[in-house]
Amino acid sequence: MVLIGIVALFNRCKKDTVSTPPTETTIQFMGHKGSGGSLVNPSIIENTLPAVKKGLATLTGVEVDVQMSLDGTIWLFHDLDLGRTSCKTMAGKTIILSNDADISRINICSTQAQDRIYKLSELISYWNQTAIPSYLSLHIKLDFPLDSINKAVIGGEAIYLAKFADNLAKIIPSVKTPGKIMIEVYDATFCKRIHQLIPGMKVCQLKAVSFPKQVTDAIDSGYDGVSAFFDEGALSETEVTRAQSNGLIVMLWTPNTKIELTKALNMHPDFIQTDNMNALTDLNVIVK
Repeated sequence: MVLIGIVALFNRCKKDTVSTPPTETTIQFMGHKGSGGSLVNPSIIENTLPAVKKGLATLTGVEVDVQMSLDGTIWLFHDLDLGRTSCKTMAGKTIILSNDADISRINICSTQAQDRIYKLSELISYWNQTAIPSYLSLHIKLDFPLDSINKAVIGGEAIYLAKFADNLAKIIPSVKTPGKIMIEVYDATFCKRIHQLIPGMKVCQLKAVSFPKQVTDAIDSGYDGVSAFFDEGALSETEVTRAQSNGLIVMLWTPNTKIELTKALNMHPDFIQTDNMNALTDLNVIVK
């Protein structure tokens, strides 16, 4: 009798732990920095094609950081200089003050991997070969030290961004699913120029201010959306709804733990950027 009771209790516990069917959501989940280079994914280097491929294997898109060389080529790279990620010591050396030939010879390293720096055109070429249309967000890196962006060979941020927009407009038309690509930047002039050069391109404002002010500024400046830190103090579901009711896309970054992801999910943004490639599983959601 005791044995029967134990078996019955075991079977009941098994039934109690049956997995709950995933909840459907329209929120898109994007791999941050192309899904590499974090403590969560130490074996893959950020903003590389292997990172992008890993992100697309489990999420519905990726975000990558982009900078432009002196030759006008757009490269995937996050930091303002090469000190942190280059295999050799290159502190102070930057993408924006380098020629393509030099950049193509640079190796980048993590504790578990080695790779190179990729061109945006290489990513787009791969993107066009993928069977499933996914989202891609291009974070235009700015905030460069004045003594670099203002050098005569660049001519200042305004000239850099104007050239950046022109060169981006040469690449985007080759994309098979242009409606899936967005831009994150803080420069209203660049936003306007992109709208002129690439009709239909969505540009999200990335700005270090309170979320309510960011929403108001984005509406006033003609942006298509806002990109914000998920834990910004004034961010709320109400403000997210206000942004969306005014026609803005809302993108939140970078919740990684289940608690953080749940907090971001409950504010119902349009996009969530994360380093956690198991985000959908952790939240038990499926994107429809």
